[in-house]
Amino acid sequence: MDSIDNKKLIVILILLVFIALGIGMYIGKTYLVSNKEQTQTLDIQNTQELSPEKIKVYVTGEVKHPDVYELEENSIIKDAITLAGGVTENADLISINLAKKLTDGEEVIVPAKENSTSNSTVSASNAKTGKININSATKEELMTLPGIGEVKANAIIDYRTKNGPFKSIHDIVNVSGIGEKTFEKIKDLITV
Repeated sequence: MDSIDNKKLIVILILLVFIALGIGMYIGKTYLVSNKEQTQTLDIQNTQELSPEKIKVYVTGEVKHPDVYELEENSIIKDAITLAGGVTENADLISINLAKKLTDGEEVIVPAKENSTSNSTVSASNAKTGKININSATKEELMTLPGIGEVKANAIIDYRTKNGPFKSIHDIVNVSGIGEKTFEKIKDLITV
């Protein structure tokens, strides 16, 4: 009789071990699935956070394939020209700043050698309208405006870097040190 009780006890212990293993495997599998889902969610969020914004830029003039191109947010003029197939033999690269950071909706005009002067301080995009684009002008270009010195030119560049491009020319009054009086002096000389 003792041997039957011992056999029952062994069978019960074996069953308990299998039940414990089953519960452990179920909990482990649930944890792994949950952990995998969390990892996938984090991967998606990280990918979205790391993927740079896109901008569209119109590249024209002395390039092989003038067109609108989509670039990453921190791209420079050289990147846009490269996407446009490079420059033609007649291109004058001296008169444009290839390292200038681009903004969404900007137009990059690569001038022809006979149409530009090598000492010109007017950028290619400003040459078309004769106005200074406050979204893309260099400090030196901004300083050619009446009432805009080095400090205010730097303030304009800092403002557009922090807040994005100006939506209208009147938005320039939001820049510290530039009020309505200064705006009245420069409004016919600027564009966005």
